Amino acid sequence: MLVQASGAALGSLGRAAYADPAAPTPCTRWNLATLVRHLADSTAATRELLTGLPPGPPPRPGCTPARHELHHLRDTVWDLPRNAVGLHCVALPASYELALHAWDINQATGCRTPLPPTLVEALLGYAPLVVDGVDRTDLFAAPLSPLRPDRPTDRLLALFGRQAEPSP
Repeated sequence: MLVQASGAALGSLGRAAYADPAAPTPCTRWNLATLVRHLADSTAATRELLTGLPPGPPPRPGCTPARHELHHLRDTVWDLPRNAVGLHCVALPASYELALHAWDINQATGCRTPLPPTLVEALLGYAPLVVDGVDRTDLFAAPLSPLRPDRPTDRLLALFGRQAEPSP
């Protein structure tokens, strides 16, 4: 899931590089530049947690450093043994982080490319492990009722306080 989520994030960054960095995002406290910077920071932190390396300097702002961090994370994931200690404890929440922020970036850039359906289904399946019974303060927005509960993406977004655009 982490590799697939990072792929979605890479796709969104390709569009963000040509968008207005001051564009608003679904993350109401952040504009596009701030969201991209957050994505790069959390990607670097995920890689450091997976490898056990000490924190390095924060990535520079911008889409190119964020893409670099995502590629570096993908290489790291492929190189780790599947039974690496802590792999799943780190990879699972990071998968949500990358997928949801890929969607956020897509919204900010006017792109309506959906998240990969197989990723959405997998994230929905593991969602109770991530959001049930946890203090959501400063982690996730409060859950919403999905506009279209029959659509998996709408349900996933609503779990994390986001609302998909209604179909025209």
